[in-house]
Amino acid sequence: MKPVLNPDMAVMVYLLMEQCQAFIFRESMVNKPLTLPCSCSGHCPEVQWIRFIPKRADVAQSGMCPKQQHSQSRYSVSGDTSRGDFSLTISSVAYNDAGSYMCSCNGQSVTEVKLKVIVPTFVKALEGENVTLPCYGDTRYDVKDIKWMKDGHRVLLYTPANRSVTTESRFTMSVEGFLDGDLSLHISPVHPSDAGLYQCLIHDESQDGEPGAVLLKVEGLQQFTTNNNAQVSVLHVLLGLFIIIYIVLESRD
Repeated sequence: MKPVLNPDMAVMVYLLMEQCQAFIFRESMVNKPLTLPCSCSGHCPEVQWIRFIPKRADVAQSGMCPKQQHSQSRYSVSGDTSRGDFSLTISSVAYNDAGSYMCSCNGQSVTEVKLKVIVPTFVKALEGENVTLPCYGDTRYDVKDIKWMKDGHRVLLYTPANRSVTTESRFTMSVEGFLDGDLSLHISPVHPSDAGLYQCLIHDESQDGEPGAVLLKVEGLQQFTTNNNAQVSVLHVLLGLFIIIYIVLESRD
């Protein structure tokens, strides 16, 4: 006997598939510009961008007949609307911009975007030295794995069974630290190419560690030497001026 699919169930599955295809996930650091994509076809479409989670707010509208746009101060429809591109640009992402956005075309939802706003901890290191990127999380329960991502690419996968699987031996986590909830990433030695945004993700990426992200800046040896030489030169100039002023004052006496 062949199974029969209920027509209502088929329609529900189709709608869910359409929603999944239109759903987009975006991440942005605070105070950075960001563009959320949206395409709308047809003659003279009326496009509206709203943020519906956590609280509904109209952020931008665009109509083609006649051409008109309305948006809040940091939001604008920046795409080539003549080609159906109604992408939304946020000039400087604020922490409270996090949430779910929807772009509707002639009253029909065409794109949904979930935006996560990241406030990274800043770490600065000198090329060639060892550096630790902090991260902490509760590992007392059944934690499947720990992932460290750099600019969206995995650099380390830690599991209780395999301890650590990493693309480079320079990236490590402490076994003892894991038992205490210390998930910090150790890089030894650090290279200029290691600079970037790191994220610590717990249990199949379902949780963020604390802090949620770390921005690593690596200063090269040449840059460090140049900066130090510049500082020394400034000190020499100031010292020379001080000596000249002292001599002038002494001669007056």
